[in-house]
Amino acid sequence: MRFKSFGSTDVGRNRDHNEDHFLCNEVHRLFLVADGMGGHASGETASSLAIQSLEEFITKSKTKKIKYPLKIRKDLSPEQNRLLNAIVYSDRVLREHGEINPSTKGMGTTIVAAIIEDDHLAIANVGDSRIYQIRDGFIKQITIDHTLVEEQERIGIITKNQAKNHPYRHILTVALGHIDNISKIDISKTKIEKKDLYLICSDGLYNMLDNKEILTTIQSNMHSHKNGAVKKTCLSLLNKANLAGGLDNITAILISFFE
Repeated sequence: MRFKSFGSTDVGRNRDHNEDHFLCNEVHRLFLVADGMGGHASGETASSLAIQSLEEFITKSKTKKIKYPLKIRKDLSPEQNRLLNAIVYSDRVLREHGEINPSTKGMGTTIVAAIIEDDHLAIANVGDSRIYQIRDGFIKQITIDHTLVEEQERIGIITKNQAKNHPYRHILTVALGHIDNISKIDISKTKIEKKDLYLICSDGLYNMLDNKEILTTIQSNMHSHKNGAVKKTCLSLLNKANLAGGLDNITAILISFFE
Protein backbone atom coordinates (compact mmCIF):
# COMPACT_ATOMS: atom_id res chain seq x y z
CA MET A 1 0.00 0.00 0.00
CA ARG A 2 1.32 3.43 -0.94
CA PHE A 3 1.59 6.29 1.50
CA LYS A 4 2.50 9.95 1.90
CA SER A 5 3.89 11.50 5.06
CA PHE A 6 4.86 14.84 6.51
CA GLY A 7 6.15 15.93 9.90
CA SER A 8 6.86 19.23 11.62
CA THR A 9 7.65 20.68 15.03
CA ASP A 10 7.03 24.08 16.60
CA VAL A 11 8.38 25.64 19.78
CA GLY A 12 4.90 26.84 20.78
CA ARG A 13 4.02 30.16 22.39
CA ASN A 14 5.15 29.52 25.95
CA ARG A 15 8.67 28.10 25.56
CA ASP A 16 11.92 29.61 24.36
CA HIS A 17 13.43 26.29 23.21
CA ASN A 18 12.19 23.08 21.64
CA GLU A 19 12.77 19.76 23.43
CA ASP A 20 10.84 17.76 20.80
CA HIS A 21 12.48 15.93 17.92
CA PHE A 22 10.99 13.79 15.17
CA LEU A 23 11.92 11.67 12.17
CA CYS A 24 10.15 10.80 8.92
CA ASN A 25 12.29 8.25 7.08
CA GLU A 26 10.16 7.11 4.15
CA VAL A 27 12.92 4.94 2.70
CA HIS A 28 12.93 2.72 5.80
CA ARG A 29 9.26 3.45 6.51
CA LEU A 30 10.24 4.65 9.96
CA PHE A 31 8.52 7.41 11.95
CA LEU A 32 9.56 8.70 15.39
CA VAL A 33 8.51 11.41 17.86
CA ALA A 34 10.41 12.17 21.06
CA ASP A 35 9.61 14.73 23.77
CA GLY A 36 12.63 15.33 26.01
CA MET A 37 12.76 16.19 29.69
CA GLY A 38 15.41 17.09 32.24
CA GLY A 39 15.87 20.82 31.75
CA HIS A 40 16.75 22.99 28.76
CA ALA A 41 19.95 21.36 27.42
CA SER A 42 19.19 17.91 28.81
CA GLY A 43 15.71 17.66 27.30
CA GLU A 44 16.91 18.70 23.86
CA THR A 45 19.86 16.31 24.11
CA ALA A 46 17.72 13.39 25.25
CA SER A 47 15.16 13.64 22.45
CA SER A 48 17.80 14.32 19.79
CA LEU A 49 19.99 11.44 20.93
CA ALA A 50 16.98 9.12 21.09
CA ILE A 51 16.01 9.86 17.49
CA GLN A 52 19.60 9.52 16.26
CA SER A 53 20.31 6.26 18.07
CA LEU A 54 16.99 4.66 17.10
CA GLU A 55 17.39 5.56 13.44
CA GLU A 56 20.99 4.32 13.49
CA PHE A 57 20.08 0.96 15.03
CA ILE A 58 17.05 0.36 12.83
CA THR A 59 18.67 1.32 9.52
CA LYS A 60 21.88 -0.59 10.25
CA SER A 61 19.98 -3.68 11.35
CA LYS A 62 18.22 -3.76 7.99
CA THR A 63 21.44 -3.76 5.96
CA LYS A 64 24.04 -5.34 8.26
CA LYS A 65 24.25 -8.10 10.81
CA ILE A 66 24.28 -6.40 14.19
CA LYS A 67 23.84 -7.90 17.63
CA TYR A 68 20.43 -7.38 19.20
CA PRO A 69 20.53 -6.65 22.95
CA LEU A 70 17.59 -9.05 23.47
CA LYS A 71 16.67 -12.49 22.19
CA ILE A 72 14.26 -12.55 19.28
CA ARG A 73 10.70 -13.01 20.52
CA LYS A 74 8.60 -15.45 18.50
CA ASP A 75 5.38 -13.68 19.47
CA LEU A 76 6.53 -10.49 17.73
CA SER A 77 6.93 -9.71 14.03
CA PRO A 78 10.39 -8.87 12.61
CA GLU A 79 9.73 -5.12 12.77
CA GLN A 80 8.26 -5.32 16.27
CA ASN A 81 11.42 -7.13 17.38
CA ARG A 82 13.50 -4.48 15.64
CA LEU A 83 11.67 -1.67 17.43
CA LEU A 84 11.89 -3.34 20.84
CA ASN A 85 15.64 -3.92 20.51
CA ALA A 86 16.19 -0.42 19.13
CA ILE A 87 14.51 1.10 22.17
CA VAL A 88 16.59 -1.02 24.58
CA TYR A 89 19.72 0.07 22.68
CA SER A 90 18.68 3.73 22.72
CA ASP A 91 17.92 3.57 26.46
CA ARG A 92 21.50 2.40 27.06
CA VAL A 93 22.88 5.18 24.83
CA LEU A 94 21.08 7.82 26.90
CA ARG A 95 22.27 6.32 30.19
CA GLU A 96 25.87 6.11 28.98
CA HIS A 97 25.76 9.71 27.73
CA GLY A 98 24.62 10.82 31.19
CA GLU A 99 27.49 8.96 32.85
CA ILE A 100 30.05 10.61 30.58
CA ASN A 101 28.37 14.04 30.74
CA PRO A 102 27.20 14.62 34.34
CA SER A 103 25.26 17.75 33.40
CA THR A 104 22.82 15.55 31.46
CA LYS A 105 22.65 12.67 33.94
CA GLY A 106 19.06 11.69 34.62
CA MET A 107 17.76 13.09 31.33
CA GLY A 108 14.97 11.22 29.62
CA THR A 109 12.48 11.40 26.80
CA THR A 110 9.25 9.93 25.57
CA ILE A 111 9.44 7.93 22.37
CA VAL A 112 6.74 6.70 20.06
CA ALA A 113 7.89 4.75 17.01
CA ALA A 114 6.18 3.22 14.00
CA ILE A 115 7.47 1.09 11.12
CA ILE A 116 5.28 0.17 8.15
CA GLU A 117 5.48 -3.62 7.85
CA ASP A 118 3.62 -4.82 4.75
CA ASP A 119 -0.04 -4.06 5.53
CA HIS A 120 0.54 -3.48 9.25
CA LEU A 121 1.97 -0.69 11.39
CA ALA A 122 4.44 -1.98 13.99
CA ILE A 123 4.40 0.32 17.01
CA ALA A 124 6.54 0.89 20.10
CA ASN A 125 5.76 3.39 22.84
CA VAL A 126 7.41 4.70 26.02
CA GLY A 127 5.94 7.76 27.76
CA ASP A 128 2.97 9.88 26.70
CA SER A 129 3.58 10.78 23.07
CA ARG A 130 0.77 9.22 21.03
CA ILE A 131 -0.39 7.59 17.82
CA TYR A 132 -3.94 8.15 16.62
CA GLN A 133 -5.72 6.20 13.90
CA ILE A 134 -8.21 8.13 11.74
CA ARG A 135 -10.51 5.75 9.84
CA ASP A 136 -13.99 6.09 8.34
CA GLY A 137 -14.60 9.44 10.00
CA PHE A 138 -13.53 8.33 13.48
CA ILE A 139 -10.41 9.02 15.53
CA LYS A 140 -8.93 6.53 18.01
CA GLN A 141 -5.84 6.67 20.19
CA ILE A 142 -3.96 3.40 19.63
CA THR A 143 -1.14 3.88 22.15
CA ILE A 144 -1.43 3.95 25.93
CA ASP A 145 0.00 6.87 27.91
CA HIS A 146 2.57 5.83 30.51
CA THR A 147 1.44 8.34 33.11
CA LEU A 148 0.46 8.11 36.76
CA VAL A 149 -3.01 9.45 35.98
CA GLU A 150 -3.60 6.98 33.13
CA GLU A 151 -2.59 4.16 35.45
CA GLN A 152 -5.00 5.38 38.14
CA GLU A 153 -7.82 5.73 35.63
CA ARG A 154 -7.17 2.24 34.25
CA ILE A 155 -7.54 0.60 37.68
CA GLY A 156 -10.54 2.73 38.63
CA ILE A 157 -9.05 5.07 41.24
CA ILE A 158 -10.15 8.13 39.26
CA THR A 159 -12.67 8.71 36.45
CA LYS A 160 -11.95 9.77 32.86
CA ASN A 161 -13.25 13.27 33.60
CA GLN A 162 -11.05 13.56 36.69
CA ALA A 163 -8.05 12.41 34.67
CA LYS A 164 -8.59 15.06 32.00
CA ASN A 165 -7.65 17.99 34.27
CA HIS A 166 -5.69 16.18 36.96
CA PRO A 167 -2.71 18.23 38.29
CA TYR A 168 -0.43 15.18 37.98
CA ARG A 169 -1.48 14.14 34.48
CA HIS A 170 2.00 14.88 33.07
CA ILE A 171 3.91 12.67 35.52
CA LEU A 172 5.36 9.72 33.57
CA THR A 173 5.69 6.22 34.97
CA VAL A 174 8.46 5.35 32.48
CA ALA A 175 10.68 7.23 30.02
CA LEU A 176 13.49 6.39 27.63
CA GLY A 177 16.70 6.63 29.66
CA HIS A 178 14.92 5.24 32.72
CA ILE A 179 13.63 1.83 31.59
CA ASP A 180 14.23 -0.62 34.44
CA ASN A 181 12.05 -3.38 32.99
CA ILE A 182 11.48 -4.12 29.29
CA SER A 183 7.88 -5.08 30.06
CA LYS A 184 7.24 -1.33 30.39
CA ILE A 185 7.88 -0.90 26.66
CA ASP A 186 4.57 -1.19 24.82
CA ILE A 187 4.86 -3.15 21.56
CA SER A 188 1.83 -3.50 19.32
CA LYS A 189 0.71 -3.86 15.72
CA THR A 190 -2.32 -2.61 13.82
CA LYS A 191 -3.72 -3.53 10.41
CA ILE A 192 -3.56 -0.73 7.84
CA GLU A 193 -6.60 -0.19 5.65
CA LYS A 194 -6.98 1.89 2.51
CA LYS A 195 -7.57 5.59 3.27
CA ASP A 196 -6.25 5.25 6.83
CA LEU A 197 -4.52 8.23 8.40
CA TYR A 198 -2.12 7.95 11.33
CA LEU A 199 -1.17 10.91 13.50
CA ILE A 200 1.96 10.64 15.65
CA CYS A 201 2.36 13.53 18.08
CA SER A 202 3.72 14.91 21.33
CA ASP A 203 1.52 16.07 24.20
CA GLY A 204 1.93 19.67 23.06
CA LEU A 205 -0.65 18.89 20.37
CA TYR A 206 -3.26 16.82 22.18
CA ASN A 207 -3.19 18.95 25.33
CA MET A 208 -4.29 21.91 23.21
CA LEU A 209 -6.73 20.08 20.92
CA ASP A 210 -9.12 17.35 21.97
CA ASN A 211 -9.97 14.40 19.73
CA LYS A 212 -12.92 16.16 18.13
CA GLU A 213 -10.83 19.24 17.29
CA ILE A 214 -8.03 17.09 15.86
CA LEU A 215 -10.50 15.15 13.70
CA THR A 216 -12.29 18.30 12.51
CA THR A 217 -8.99 19.93 11.53
CA ILE A 218 -7.93 16.85 9.59
CA GLN A 219 -11.28 16.48 7.82
CA SER A 220 -11.38 20.15 6.81
CA ASN A 221 -7.90 20.05 5.27
CA MET A 222 -7.37 16.49 4.05
CA HIS A 223 -9.23 16.45 0.74
CA SER A 224 -6.81 14.09 -1.04
CA HIS A 225 -3.79 11.91 -0.34
CA LYS A 226 -1.36 14.13 -2.22
CA ASN A 227 1.82 15.44 -0.54
CA GLY A 228 0.45 18.98 -0.49
CA ALA A 229 -2.68 17.96 1.40
CA VAL A 230 -0.76 15.93 3.98
CA LYS A 231 1.64 18.83 4.59
CA LYS A 232 -1.17 21.39 4.77
CA THR A 233 -3.11 19.26 7.25
CA CYS A 234 -0.11 18.64 9.49
CA LEU A 235 0.83 22.32 9.59
CA SER A 236 -2.79 23.25 10.25
CA LEU A 237 -2.78 21.01 13.34
CA LEU A 238 0.29 22.81 14.69
CA ASN A 239 -1.25 26.19 13.92
CA LYS A 240 -4.50 25.28 15.67
CA ALA A 241 -2.56 24.10 18.74
CA ASN A 242 -0.76 27.43 18.86
CA LEU A 243 -4.00 29.35 18.48
CA ALA A 244 -5.38 27.34 21.40
CA GLY A 245 -2.51 28.55 23.58
CA GLY A 246 0.62 26.72 22.44
CA LEU A 247 1.65 26.00 26.03
CA ASP A 248 4.29 23.43 25.09
CA ASN A 249 6.43 22.35 22.15
CA ILE A 250 4.22 20.86 19.44
CA THR A 251 5.20 18.02 17.11
CA ALA A 252 3.12 16.05 14.62
CA ILE A 253 3.66 13.49 11.87
CA LEU A 254 0.81 12.58 9.54
CA ILE A 255 0.87 9.40 7.43
CA SER A 256 -1.77 8.93 4.74
CA PHE A 257 -2.32 5.51 3.10
CA PHE A 258 -3.89 4.89 -0.30
CA GLU A 259 -3.81 2.34 -3.11
